[in-house]
Amino acid sequence: MSGGGHSSHFLSMRELAGQIERELRSGGRGHCAIYENELQCLWPLNQKDREARIGQFAKEHGFRLRFYKKGLCAIFDKRPAAL
Repeated sequence: MSGGGHSSHFLSMRELAGQIERELRSGGRGHCAIYENELQCLWPLNQKDREARIGQFAKEHGFRLRFYKKGLCAIFDKRPAAL
């Protein structure tokens, strides 16, 4: 994960959403990267439609999946407010 320099393994999507929210608020970068070792805790590498599922997680929690590369990371940012 970006920021704190410590690795954690998320037990739930709620924990992951909370971590992304905290990093977006405090990081000053406007995005949050979650790396493969952490993604695999919730979405196994061989899971069907993995990128779509990660994108759905983002949408459900008010984030946007900006970048995804299997085996590397997913980058989230805040979903822009609807006009």
